[in-house]
Amino acid sequence: MNLNTQFWGEVFSTGVKNIWLFAKAEVKVIGIVILLLFLGFWGIGYEPGYAIVFAIGISLLDLIPVVGAGIAFIPWVIIEWIFGDPSQGWLLLFLYIGVEIIEQLIEPFFLGKDLELPFWLPAVIMILCAVIFNVLGIVVASVLIPFIAAYRQVRNKYRRKGQLNNYYD
Repeated sequence: MNLNTQFWGEVFSTGVKNIWLFAKAEVKVIGIVILLLFLGFWGIGYEPGYAIVFAIGISLLDLIPVVGAGIAFIPWVIIEWIFGDPSQGWLLLFLYIGVEIIEQLIEPFFLGKDLELPFWLPAVIMILCAVIFNVLGIVVASVLIPFIAAYRQVRNKYRRKGQLNNYYD
């Protein structure tokens, strides 16, 4: 087997393994989101039982590309403003915005750490894929990021062994 075939075979097998690492990083992010939402709902004044149910439910909705947690929070905030307690609506809105900002900041960190990528690269790839492919871009990025990481990992391995020519740089 020549070096070219061996190199790309390793990139593919490492990429498949990295998809699992990508999923593991996403589970970590979801766990943090659940914790933040739970603490936020509890701090707003919901009973702990309701707070954990709301946190888990909204975190699962957060897995839906593009709309995410907003599918629950936005109507809830509007209903609170119109028919309920406006101050409660504002607290829910601040909780939603705060958790979304934190999630967008920590997600590239975990992806970069687990996949051995610079922290900014997953964010750039996700944004580019979303711009190019719209909603489907999130799915494309979820596959592309692990394979870009695999390419970099295998390239570095071969470079350390001195087997890599400039073709792969």
